[in-house]
Amino acid sequence: MSKKDKALERLGQIIQDLGLKAGDRLPPERRLVAMLDVSRNTLRSILHSLEARGLVSIRPGSGCYMRIGISSAQDNPLDLNLSPEKVMADQLEAAYLLLPMVAEHAADRIGERKLEELKQCSVDISRSIFKEAPKLVWNECLTFFRLIAIGTGNDFLVRAVEQVCSVDMSTFDMFFTLRREEREAIFADHIKLLHALRARDSEWARAITANYFLRMCSILEERENIPMTDLVFRSLREQEDQHERNEAWST
Repeated sequence: MSKKDKALERLGQIIQDLGLKAGDRLPPERRLVAMLDVSRNTLRSILHSLEARGLVSIRPGSGCYMRIGISSAQDNPLDLNLSPEKVMADQLEAAYLLLPMVAEHAADRIGERKLEELKQCSVDISRSIFKEAPKLVWNECLTFFRLIAIGTGNDFLVRAVEQVCSVDMSTFDMFFTLRREEREAIFADHIKLLHALRARDSEWARAITANYFLRMCSILEERENIPMTDLVFRSLREQEDQHERNEAWST
């Protein structure tokens, strides 16, 4: 194990020992240099790599802050050798598991004010698409789902959604390489979800959200070589099989 890998493993342990959560500040640079037994340049290289992964946020003049909590499920939760594709596949799977449940819960509890904010957010998404600004489209989509989480009235769900959506999806640049009907289908899912929430139809809200993330997983695998996890792949196949059965029944 290289010295940098050892420092990363030690930093992960320090974060867990201190119980740092999203928004918490890491120890000062001078203290981390001593704790990790590395040079200042090596520490800065490590922190910038973690920032690129969306794990921390470096604020000049203020310090380095956690963007998300880290899991102890891996031997080294800060392992930089994880491929970006693996990180994104796991993120999409987590979103597919969590967000439909959040939308279902929000349908029962969301208030009129949040529904109006969601309506405005859908307008902002449309404007971002018109401007062909992929980063704005991505940010507005994240805001859309964060507002739904807030609509549940459950702070833990809000933080969970923020963590699931915390990794920057730079590959969202591919949005404007999609066929027009594909872009319209993605945008239409936001409008359908807004209607489902207004109708207080929790089952419809859950189904639309699940379909949204399955669509995204399928597009990203096809266009960006982001592999689907086994769970997402099985869910997509089941959806396609059900669609074929419905078509056969209708004929």
